[in-house]
Amino acid sequence: EAENGSAALSLFMQHQPQVIITDIRMPVMDGLDFIQKVFDYVQKGACPEPEVIILTGYSEFEYARKALMLGVHEYVLKPVEEEILYDSLERAKQRLLERQKEKERVQISLFEKIQSADSDDTGIAFNYVKESIALIENYYVLGITIEEAAQKLGISSGHLSRLFKQSTKLTFNEYVRNVRIEKAIGLLKDQSIKIYEIADLVGYLDVKYFTQTFKKITGLSPSEYRYRFFQANQAIDTE
Repeated sequence: EAENGSAALSLFMQHQPQVIITDIRMPVMDGLDFIQKVFDYVQKGACPEPEVIILTGYSEFEYARKALMLGVHEYVLKPVEEEILYDSLERAKQRLLERQKEKERVQISLFEKIQSADSDDTGIAFNYVKESIALIENYYVLGITIEEAAQKLGISSGHLSRLFKQSTKLTFNEYVRNVRIEKAIGLLKDQSIKIYEIADLVGYLDVKYFTQTFKKITGLSPSEYRYRFFQANQAIDTE
């Protein structure tokens, strides 16, 4: 347990816990600044991505929005009920397990695809694609381009484009789009977040374009998807 945000950051870098529980209000450095610095370290590859649970007495959406933009999934209002916090911890645990399984699945899948292709050195090609996907996961909200990714990796955009398509069967932009829609689907399960807010949270400035893209991928508009999701849940609850 840390006395302030600065001390919390030092403890995080020393121990690199898988789950962080932090208050928004802390002396020296508040919770949002602390989380921002944690994810800055994650993006630099200095540590694995943790699950974060924010505790706050603030109910305004702006705080939740900032937390979500930083990569926080759990937002618990004070006074904290033990059962609610326990549920948040369980969800965090499941996301960690799913993230590890997905990471292993993607790595195996990409390795097999690259290995079977007549491309450059297998290990190098695999790393380029893997690092590109990590960049997309970290910067999809900002709309990272293949040129920016290639520059970070130190190769040409054309070369990266070929490796990426060869490995994933998708273009770089298609992969970014799919990640955004996947994140939007998760946010739609929270009825307190409006559609236009979700569009903004996943990187779409134009809610109309977001709706069109979402429907193209899922076959439903965001509103229709949300309605069907909660209808299905209600049906399960009444069984």
